[in-house]
Amino acid sequence: MEKITILINAPKGKELLNLRQSVSLMNASESLQFLIIDYGQRESTSIDFPVFSVQDHEDVSLTQLLNVIPSERFLFFDLKHNYPADFFERLLNAEEEEETSLQKGSLWEESLIAAQQSPYGLYNPQSENRKPLVFGFLPSVLYTKTEVEKLNTNKVNVHSDLAQELYLYAEKNKLKLARYSPKKENIHYKTDLQSFMFALTSQAQKQIKIFPVLFTLFFFFFGLGAAFNQAFFLIFLVGMGAYFFAITLEAFGLSSIKKNGALMPILFLLFPFVHLVYGIESLIAKFKTGA
Repeated sequence: MEKITILINAPKGKELLNLRQSVSLMNASESLQFLIIDYGQRESTSIDFPVFSVQDHEDVSLTQLLNVIPSERFLFFDLKHNYPADFFERLLNAEEEEETSLQKGSLWEESLIAAQQSPYGLYNPQSENRKPLVFGFLPSVLYTKTEVEKLNTNKVNVHSDLAQELYLYAEKNKLKLARYSPKKENIHYKTDLQSFMFALTSQAQKQIKIFPVLFTLFFFFFGLGAAFNQAFFLIFLVGMGAYFFAITLEAFGLSSIKKNGALMPILFLLFPFVHLVYGIESLIAKFKTGA
């Protein structure tokens, strides 16, 4: 198996102790090799690792760093964190784990999950407990030179916070990355209609959203008016045409991402139902509060 290069900022003080404590963990895998990035503050160690030196105020590009990394795959190792004993084993199996975690359920379950991953679904399982973005365990991202070289690496300089900058840069440019994070939180999606609708209506009663409310008012006002007035009929026809065009694009996009075209017709019907239910529940809650 091809080796993976572990990039480590030159240790000092407590970090040096953490590095020595981690040596046995690192050496547990024969597929690992190490490269110290030294910014002029390296303390002498009894651990013999190759060193890539970066002098103060010296512009060293990511391209130059890539040229000295001996393997195709590499990751950053943060000495400020204590990694679990099976960290490297789990990381090396990250792609396999991701495929396992995405095993397909029934068509209906997949459709409900897809809806919850879309703003058109209105309910987000993470929305109730949003937390500030924390960049924990950034080194758990496994890069390949082939992918990173797709970036403009000459414009990225090597510095002590390169792990975070490269992570954001790679995410922005949608690079294919293998990742594993011990702190990753599982998202508990609703996979049956009853629990999904309960969560949706509960949220609608607490949090009014303009779009489903306006859609509901438009649907009933102009829908009823269309039966008696030609102008109302034309407005209703144009408005609903634009609406169904928008949800068709969203349903098509989700089904393409999920690589399951059968989701499209279900989402096409599910979205209007969700929007009407959310709008009605919000209006009822607003009426009760006002009353």
